[in-house]
Amino acid sequence: MNTNFYLRTSTKDSTKGYVWYSFYVNREKIHESTRLPLDVKDWDEKRSRVKKGAEGADDKNLIIESIAARITDVDVRFRLRNRKPTKESFLRAMRRPCDFDSFFSFVDYIRKKDVRLGESTKKTEGIVITKLKKFRPGLSIEEIDRQFLDEFLAWLMKDRANNLNTAHKNICVLKKYVLAAKRDGYIDKDPFEGWRMPRTSPSVVFLTEEELTRLVNIYKAGSCDYIHHRSLEVFLFLCFSSLHIGDARGLKMEQYGESCFTYFRKKLETRKPEPIIVPISEPMRSITVNMVGVRKCGPVIVGAPSDQCMNRCLKDIAADARIYKNISLKVGRHTFATIFLRRTHDLLSLKSILGHSDIKDTLVYAHVMDEDKREGVRAAFGNFTV
Repeated sequence: MNTNFYLRTSTKDSTKGYVWYSFYVNREKIHESTRLPLDVKDWDEKRSRVKKGAEGADDKNLIIESIAARITDVDVRFRLRNRKPTKESFLRAMRRPCDFDSFFSFVDYIRKKDVRLGESTKKTEGIVITKLKKFRPGLSIEEIDRQFLDEFLAWLMKDRANNLNTAHKNICVLKKYVLAAKRDGYIDKDPFEGWRMPRTSPSVVFLTEEELTRLVNIYKAGSCDYIHHRSLEVFLFLCFSSLHIGDARGLKMEQYGESCFTYFRKKLETRKPEPIIVPISEPMRSITVNMVGVRKCGPVIVGAPSDQCMNRCLKDIAADARIYKNISLKVGRHTFATIFLRRTHDLLSLKSILGHSDIKDTLVYAHVMDEDKREGVRAAFGNFTV
């Protein structure tokens, strides 16, 4: 690139000015200020440099040389990738913080910079990034286009045997960082614009009231061994408290009041830390008493098995109870939400209890209302014959 540096004098004082630079990108002129102030007498117009005798001449000339080198570097990168830059894309490339050898390097840079990223989100996104590395090692930012999205989606569903909902979550993580790359000037065009995934339907496994009663009876009978009994106890606590297992493990007796408890969702602790107040039901109070004994402070759940161990135990217990569903700890929260909504039809209160920031998240449980509508129609018109 042939970059021209020149001094542009001030309209108020002709003895002072700022160093500017100009060059052409595909016959479009780019000219910008270096924001480097200088006296006219200190500028060497012939050499386009600050004169040696001027104050801070070496440092000022280093700034000029750095800008010239950056322009050349950006030009070379475009040419090596066989990309024809526009004026706008060239300027974005110049202004971005640094260059990366792969898309994964860019993701690492963004993740380290984002202090709001919670630990659970980091873990979830890390799994997606690992999949991406297996699918396309050394993936460059420029490679991500509509064709890449089609190929990655097909690989997730065929080679990884992910269902549509899981694949959708993976694509959402990818989209987050692709949009960040576009915002920072690494991508000219958003590959997700106009690209659509097949529609997903929320996959919510929950227990019916009758199935939950079966598990409560097994718990009260005390017929399980210690590990299975503890796993069932924690699961029932989730069913009656509405909590995720991660939030339940962090819950302390000090957070209990007379009729409710207050907590902060771990998922939102760095982004939207708002207190969530949940009323305490009698079943939850009874299970809490069983878990804490005579303790008045400290964690509610102590000495519970790992999540993986409890999930395995829950599948054994469900089989014994003739519950043919894929039971895991997260089913507890789904069960609470489903039974609450079926009994109350109060979607807004459920949103508040679950700590959802968007009603759309709560609407995954609207299947309950659909079932009640069908039952209502059958009850109203079931006796008619035409």
